[in-house]
Amino acid sequence: MTIATDRATALGATTNDVGQAGLIFNDAVRLSEGGLWAEPADSSNQLNYASMYEADISALKADITLAMTDGATVNGTAVTPSNPNTLSEILGQLNDLAAAAPQAVGNSAAAIAAQGIIHTEQQQILSEIANDTNLQHALAANGVTNPGTGATDQGFQSLPAQAADDSAAIATAKAGASLSDIGTVFNAATNLAAGGLNSHNLAEFNADMKAVAAGLQNFINNGGLAEIQANSAAEHALALSEGISDSAAQALTGVHLQTVLNQVELQINDFDATYATNPNVAARATNDNLLDIIDIVQTDPALAASAGNPTATAANFTAGTFVPSHDGGFANQAGYLQGTITHFQDNQAQTDFWSAFIAGANNLNNALTAEANGTAHLDNAGLNALIQQVQGYEQLGASFDGAQGGIFGARFDNELLGGTLKADTNTALQALHDVLNNGGTVSATDAAQLIAAGDGYVGDAQDVSGNNNPNGGGTYVGTATTVAGATTTQIADANTPTSGNVDGNDQPTDHPVKGLTNNGFGVTDPHAGAGAGSPVSAGSGSTTDQAAHSTSMLSGAIAGDIASLVQALEGGQTSAISAAVATLTAAISGNSGSTAVSSNAGSSQGGNESILTADAGNAAGFSDQFSHVSHHLQFEHMWH
Repeated sequence: MTIATDRATALGATTNDVGQAGLIFNDAVRLSEGGLWAEPADSSNQLNYASMYEADISALKADITLAMTDGATVNGTAVTPSNPNTLSEILGQLNDLAAAAPQAVGNSAAAIAAQGIIHTEQQQILSEIANDTNLQHALAANGVTNPGTGATDQGFQSLPAQAADDSAAIATAKAGASLSDIGTVFNAATNLAAGGLNSHNLAEFNADMKAVAAGLQNFINNGGLAEIQANSAAEHALALSEGISDSAAQALTGVHLQTVLNQVELQINDFDATYATNPNVAARATNDNLLDIIDIVQTDPALAASAGNPTATAANFTAGTFVPSHDGGFANQAGYLQGTITHFQDNQAQTDFWSAFIAGANNLNNALTAEANGTAHLDNAGLNALIQQVQGYEQLGASFDGAQGGIFGARFDNELLGGTLKADTNTALQALHDVLNNGGTVSATDAAQLIAAGDGYVGDAQDVSGNNNPNGGGTYVGTATTVAGATTTQIADANTPTSGNVDGNDQPTDHPVKGLTNNGFGVTDPHAGAGAGSPVSAGSGSTTDQAAHSTSMLSGAIAGDIASLVQALEGGQTSAISAAVATLTAAISGNSGSTAVSSNAGSSQGGNESILTADAGNAAGFSDQFSHVSHHLQFEHMWH
């Protein structure tokens, strides 16, 4: 038989093929990363991991039982285990997992005990396979390319071997001399998280992540990033995949590494603490966050080479044979079966948001690239306007995500609160402020950063929206520059505010949201006093309340102003765009909660006629080079 990599086929029929069973086991282990979750069950087309894990273990028990009675095969070839007791021992361990799984959700004493059983028994099964020479050789010889991660997985794929978090490893990681050393501690943290995080192991995990964060910061500050960027073969490979220059690829690698640091800090500052208050959301968020970090490193050739990926060589870059690896630091975990992670089903408010997010990304990319390549020469007013639009775009993402809460927040926090959106924005702002301070002169470094930030915006928007289903059907159009054009059904509405303190029903929430706390109420985490999915009381979440909160909040006025700006951009009328920017500027300047706005915000009206509209961009000579699909984060979310 041919080993299937999709969930429906793999779980659809009992087989004696240990290779096929091993891919189901890989799926289960990946589901357990960070812990299983069950509430709210099957929300927005998101199947809860607890039920999927139990289904995996049930299928595995049947497969191993058949292999014991009919004889084991791997990819259709008969294999006799070296130890005649290997399969029976694995079956016993699977029985333990089946008994523990229904108890493993949450932070009760019983849940913690069950999580410990899952962690231990999964490791034990991997040891059984590794110590059985015949099975291990057969499985290793029949690895398959995982369609989600791009790595070659064997059945019963072992966890990353380069993993350590003893005192010496922690100290070495903190020093930040090597991305491989930092990744070794990160691997230890991800191995520890398999089965779940709780009061028994969270302190060790948190210490590991803090060591990784300190090491990454030191690595960036002390020349490690510059050394990575000097890997010309790796950066050229990244440039080719992205359709950008080598210098822009170098800047993009910097964005990727900063994104990794941002997401590690998000884990430390938010998700780890959430295990005490909402372990379901914490488990879902941690799973997505850790696996996403691995994807970022493993799909950037320069980062992968520095982290110790053995396929990240100049010869492989030239031949196009570089792939993510299970070896080295930030090593790949075994992949999901195709179909395990489903698209998030958006309601209308979420559809409106993603559509605005896509259109904003493409328009900002066009504007930043035009400034970088000289097809636009913005004066001070135009630069200040573009700075505001970059800041507003980041707040658009952060405020909407924060107000959704629940599983929406758990799945997309690492994109919209502390990950690549933040890194892209900081990179764009650094370059724009540099251009502004140098009298409009765009240096080579500025140009590279502007292109990298724009590419990052587009890649992020295409990636995350591509893992959502718009309300009413159809798909998102990642290259769209208008809200209406961002879905194939043109169902999105630019008139609907998509930011501020609004829940998944586009109603004011009863609980103001602060960035990095993921404590908003939405359809996936409804207000305690309301029915599931029902709107909470109107009138709450007022502008007065919101102004007191963090920079990820937008007032209702600013939300409306952003919607007006989007409408003006679609219309292509320069006077309407200028008026909308002026109104948004005034609202942001008057919002006490928005500390990220430039001190020059007041002088930014006007001068933006050629910045964000598609029509103006074409008139200015923009090329269509930015319609490509960004690849640097191509695997994230789809397989998390």
